[in-house]
Amino acid sequence: MADLDVQVKEEPRADEDLGLGSQVIEENRTRFINKDGSFNVHRKGVLERGSFSPYHAVLNISWWRFNLGILGYYFVANIIFSVLYFMSGREAFPDIANLDSWHRYGQVFFYSVQVITTLGTSPLHPANVPADIVLSVEAMVGMLGFALAASLLFARFSNPAVKILFSSSAVISPYKDGTGFMFRIINGRDNELVNVSATVTLSMTEQDGKRHVHQLNLERPSVLVFPLNWTIVHPIGKKSPLFGLKIKDLAERNAEFLISLTAVDQDLSKTVYVRSSYVYSEVLEQARFKRILEKTADGTVVVDPKRISEIEKV
Repeated sequence: MADLDVQVKEEPRADEDLGLGSQVIEENRTRFINKDGSFNVHRKGVLERGSFSPYHAVLNISWWRFNLGILGYYFVANIIFSVLYFMSGREAFPDIANLDSWHRYGQVFFYSVQVITTLGTSPLHPANVPADIVLSVEAMVGMLGFALAASLLFARFSNPAVKILFSSSAVISPYKDGTGFMFRIINGRDNELVNVSATVTLSMTEQDGKRHVHQLNLERPSVLVFPLNWTIVHPIGKKSPLFGLKIKDLAERNAEFLISLTAVDQDLSKTVYVRSSYVYSEVLEQARFKRILEKTADGTVVVDPKRISEIEKV
């Protein structure tokens, strides 16, 4: 979907295409990247044959939705097979043939639970061909289903889970002899991230009425290790597209700062990616981040992730 005709300015180095296409950049009136890193551009017909990937969908959903899906599969499968056992007739299970319908269904439901989990501790046994067929199908579905669930669980655990915490706001504050646009990030997990690099791209409507993108030069675009917090700074010099602009100017130009982070998970030796963004309403002027580094009695430096967004006026 990338379009090489995207209008890009140099700052002084060549900027990168956002990969969204020039028409999307011109016509989109909402933020391009949500705070959780998801794109605010959607495709139509994602459930059509060949477009939807169940495997990637399962990897990307939250843990509570994944667990709920496994639980739902378990109960729905047992309900379906217990209904099939029940419809096989009273003669299918002679030992419970004299029970009323509700109690008989309860017995075949828990019999289905034991078959699908391969426990096989129930004294019940099918006594006709339809029930034997249901038993054979359920045994196969149970083995394949739990094998698939176990493989998906392993895939989710082996998938590098990165959680970079972003400050709720970015700030434009005094920096050296001028000002700088900056925001703060902290690794929200215990895993070690190394070779962390950041890119910040500014998208805004300019005086010609067209939307342009600028890749902002950073004071430090990468760090070798990321044990604590990192304040990413873009110095606002004369060559910066932010030079001379106030928050009201950013609002008029519908400015958005697109953040992209790349790092290597040291434990898994895998590259991980994180995206986020700040729109003009999430940028504060004449403010700076509070110092959140503390020292313990033995001199160890610690940082409190809960204070990542603390700022003070300057």
